[in-house]
Amino acid sequence: MRTDTFCNFFIAASLALMLLLATPAVADTRLAAGTAYYSGPISAGLNQQLFAAVKGKTVKRLVITSSGGEVEAGIALGLWVFDRRLDVEVTDYCLSSCANYVFPAGQRKTIAPGAVVAWHGNYHHLQQTGLWRDDIAPRMARHGEDAATAEVHVRELVDRLVNLERDFFAHIGVNEFICWIGKLPPYNAPNYYFLSRHDMARFGVAPVQTSPDYENTDVADFSDHIKYITLGANQDLESR
Repeated sequence: MRTDTFCNFFIAASLALMLLLATPAVADTRLAAGTAYYSGPISAGLNQQLFAAVKGKTVKRLVITSSGGEVEAGIALGLWVFDRRLDVEVTDYCLSSCANYVFPAGQRKTIAPGAVVAWHGNYHHLQQTGLWRDDIAPRMARHGEDAATAEVHVRELVDRLVNLERDFFAHIGVNEFICWIGKLPPYNAPNYYFLSRHDMARFGVAPVQTSPDYENTDVADFSDHIKYITLGANQDLESR
């Protein structure tokens, strides 16, 4: 269910960016000439709409525009892409759960000129930093639970989703550290960050086609919420 499958951390970040985008996010899916289109926040409902539309039909590519959304729905969409060996193209933006689970699952990945793919953390990151505790108070209000009971339930949820993520990234052959490395020193991205094609490949996200000057992509529509970072040549890519 939506309220119990991803933290308020992800909800707030996705909503904040949706408000900053020049073009409002409209939830929609469709199929045309072998290309599936997915626009809007990722959800189980929108996934089912897409899966129903493409059932029994040939699909070779997914074009997606999304600010993120539900973690489990994002993983389900990523598995659907990966297991069908679909190419993925981003023509505008792919953030949060879209960047974490859908974009890296593509067989061949394309970021169109002017588009951006950006990360800002995942459940492993929330577990390590303790940010998962931010969901305790909302759960108390949502379910009428005391603090201790809510903490147990939130911790169980986080542990389950961390394991789900771990299995997913192992399945697609990608180092999940890509999801939060930019939040750590010396990069310290305050919100979202994006990486060069070379740095994405260091985590197993390849091949990726971008414009030659991708690092100079204009992200003014996102205010100060997205930062380009370049990883050091000797950067340790093992998460802790």
